[in-house]
Amino acid sequence: MSKISYSLTKSKITTGLHCPQKLWFDIKRKIKIDHFNLYRGNVFGEKIKEIYGNGFDLSNNFEENIIQLTEDAMNDPKVDIIYEGAFLFAETLVRTDVLIRKSNGWKLVEAKCSSSVNENHHNDIAIQYYVLKNLNIKVCEAVIAHLNTDFVFNGQNNDYKNLKIEVDVLETIEPKTPLVAKWIKDLLPITMENAKEPDVGIGDHCKDCQYLDRCKSKTHLANVDTPISILPRVGKRLEKKWLDKKIYDLRDLPKSEFENYQDKEKYLIIQNCHQNNEEWIRPDFIEKLKNYDWPRYFFDIESVMQAVPIIPSTKPNDQFPFQYSVHKWEFEDQELTLEDSNQFLEFNSENMDSKYLEKLIIDLGNDGPIFAHNASTEIKALSYLVKRKNCIDLTDKIESIQSRIIDTAKLFRENFYNVAMMGSYSLKDIIKILPKPSLYSSENDQVGDGGDAMIKWFEYTNPNTSNEEKQKIRENLTNYCAKDTLNLYLIFKYFYSKKS
Repeated sequence: MSKISYSLTKSKITTGLHCPQKLWFDIKRKIKIDHFNLYRGNVFGEKIKEIYGNGFDLSNNFEENIIQLTEDAMNDPKVDIIYEGAFLFAETLVRTDVLIRKSNGWKLVEAKCSSSVNENHHNDIAIQYYVLKNLNIKVCEAVIAHLNTDFVFNGQNNDYKNLKIEVDVLETIEPKTPLVAKWIKDLLPITMENAKEPDVGIGDHCKDCQYLDRCKSKTHLANVDTPISILPRVGKRLEKKWLDKKIYDLRDLPKSEFENYQDKEKYLIIQNCHQNNEEWIRPDFIEKLKNYDWPRYFFDIESVMQAVPIIPSTKPNDQFPFQYSVHKWEFEDQELTLEDSNQFLEFNSENMDSKYLEKLIIDLGNDGPIFAHNASTEIKALSYLVKRKNCIDLTDKIESIQSRIIDTAKLFRENFYNVAMMGSYSLKDIIKILPKPSLYSSENDQVGDGGDAMIKWFEYTNPNTSNEEKQKIRENLTNYCAKDTLNLYLIFKYFYSKKS
């Protein structure tokens, strides 16, 4: 059976409102992205069905007759709830998260895995309302159901009825009806087979867009070796400021531009390094590294931000630590490997929090500096865990550990720069200074950053994941986390190699 013919969906319209050029790429040359928020949203969407109760579920139906199936369900008085009903009007297909039969019409529910409601959410449900209204379907209520971040999962039963909060938006979205008609009219031409690529230009709307490099390739920035945008914090603003003056390369930026910035010294250092293709190390930095006590520990934590809590006594959006890696460096000439990592990795086991901290206390010992990159993450994670009911007795030991933690991101920002880093002090960019950086990179692994680690947690805790797949996930996470702490050790060794 053939699939439904349509040109727009509510997601395509909201994408087009944000950036018509992005919509064009999504249609013509799509780059798929895998983000942990997609997994959070899917879990919340499934839980919404449990909360609202048994209904006619069309979630996994994408065939031609889905519109007829939706209509049949609406005409069946025995069906009070419809999930993922399909409606088509003006070449626009919408799938409604939840439709609930009322005595005077239908209640339209849009589920959003967020802690509040914003304008994009209003636009999303307004598109659905517009389509239903034009199909003469009476919508008597329209609500956005979002996460109740005060909800606590007690772990004793499957009671999630208070996980959601409903916000009535009918009066807000009704006036948007004429706007939706205009949105559809303006965006339909972009969906045509011979549609030309819109030229929107680079701007603030480009943040985190997977197509940014494509758009830059069409500008004067395409062949710039050292774009102004690499400067920490101010780069994008300065790039925009100097675009009209046809200065695109950081090396060509007047030094006077940095005069009024608090980080003037840092910006001048970065610029000078790129102008002279050299590395900068503060004169006393190597000696400072040598003077740290032994043993030395390299520490990294991975956490998950659940949408639907399954770990007892947790809330939506809690950052719950489920993994760590520790490499212990005991003397200067010691050669550490990935296998030397001491790790904890659990997903949702009994007393997971206390087991995590108890093992960590052993692995980090009583003395010696603990190096962590962007250490506020590790410090906050430990503070979160130790406040939990069955971990409070470990407070003194955890506070002692926290007092030993040194932030390597801050340490490196203040003491060195290498042109290979291209303005970034993220660990994945700092390791580019190593003789063979590709050996220690996670870019080609299934887990490349903390977001990927969260995705693996969601995959592991999915009831449909096989034991074989779970074992592979464990291996991927173990390898990834160990690489992070080994890389910190290798960076220290890199500086030691320059001591002469």
